[in-house]
Amino acid sequence: MTNFYLKTTAGILLIVLIFIIFGCEKSKEDRANENAIELLEEKKYAEAIKEFSEIIKGDKNYLPAYYNRAICYSFLNKNRVAIQDLNFVISKQKFEEEAYLNRAILFENQKNYKSAIKDYSHLLSINPRNIKALHFRGICKYYEKDYKGAVEDYNISIKYGLNSSGVYYNKAVALDCLESYAEAIKAYDKAIKIDKKLTRAYFARGIANLKNGNKKAAIADIKKSEKLGFPKAKKALKEIKG
Repeated sequence: MTNFYLKTTAGILLIVLIFIIFGCEKSKEDRANENAIELLEEKKYAEAIKEFSEIIKGDKNYLPAYYNRAICYSFLNKNRVAIQDLNFVISKQKFEEEAYLNRAILFENQKNYKSAIKDYSHLLSINPRNIKALHFRGICKYYEKDYKGAVEDYNISIKYGLNSSGVYYNKAVALDCLESYAEAIKAYDKAIKIDKKLTRAYFARGIANLKNGNKKAAIADIKKSEKLGFPKAKKALKEIKG
């Protein structure tokens, strides 16, 4: 029997947190920063980078420009230079929570899971209820094969209010790795309840049902995933039915 276990992925999920200076007396840098932000919002990332770089050239300590330039670099998949900008922001101990979160996501996108976990953990020492950090750290732990630790992070994020198909699906996948199939099925149930078109969840639940000894439920789930267009479903059904 082929192993139809389905991995999850973090994807590119940089949190866009843009600093805009409000007030009656804006500096030249503040106004330039706002103009560059408009370019960022229009997805003109290369142009925005030029503007943020000009601000930095004039004032090497104007931290919002470094932060916002990092966001632009990330959208251009230039993670290394984005991390350099966030390193500078963090070295000045400003915008700490947001900068650590974004740097962790960039590390995660580079598959540097250990560094990502370190940043997520630091952020959680500042704000233990940051549900994004908990969820994303769980994903990193999963890729580091710390499945129990991943489930713990997912559970805490759910406890603090994260209610998404993604977190329940990711929890189920980690439980699959722990061979806790009955618990995994319950988590897949919750993911599907939130998103009834989550095709990979039907397929993965089918495989969990099969491993848990319920062939009838497995076939029903995989047929549902096939109906929704999941590419591996047809081959899986053929193998299950023999």
